[in-house]
Amino acid sequence: QSPPGVTARGEVIRIIDGDTIEVRLTDGQVRKVRYIGIDTPERSEDLYTEATRANAGLVDGKEVSLVKDVSETDRYGRLLRYVYVGETFINAELVRQGYAAAATYPPDVAYAGYFVKLAAEAREKGVGLWSSETGRAPPETTSKQTQGQSPGAYIGNRNSKKFHIPSCRTLPAPHNQVPLASRDEAVQAGYVPCGNCNP
Repeated sequence: QSPPGVTARGEVIRIIDGDTIEVRLTDGQVRKVRYIGIDTPERSEDLYTEATRANAGLVDGKEVSLVKDVSETDRYGRLLRYVYVGETFINAELVRQGYAAAATYPPDVAYAGYFVKLAAEAREKGVGLWSSETGRAPPETTSKQTQGQSPGAYIGNRNSKKFHIPSCRTLPAPHNQVPLASRDEAVQAGYVPCGNCNP
């Protein structure tokens, strides 16, 4: 049974990183596909290799179904899609395993709330990005340290350019956090307020 709204199918021929793949579509086109609504570590960041490997384990060489939200492509020309292998929702699975953080980029927000919920559950379980074995403190500890040491009254997301209060339930993954000393500093640095915590 195919997921609803399938716009294309194809075979995964290359894993680029944790949230980007290359697919040979059934019409013969080869396109890069960026998973909607999630964000995994970049090449220079911790857990890049683990996230890329997790993605490969889920999709490499497999037939995938691609589902569009609102946007067709990103500014790099990559297709923006929800990706399924059979009935496994790959975007969600990477968040569930802790290798991806929820990252909301309007207008493609059909599963934004679901991804945030999965990310919170992964954080509570301490898996993947949130594991103490990766050298990161659990988020609760991180928040308390941030408040106690006051290196930043707000936390910015280096990818989405949104800023949050330290107790926001949609904080970015640790590798994407940027401490900001004040609201003015955040705004001057080009960050916009999070719509959930309204800093």
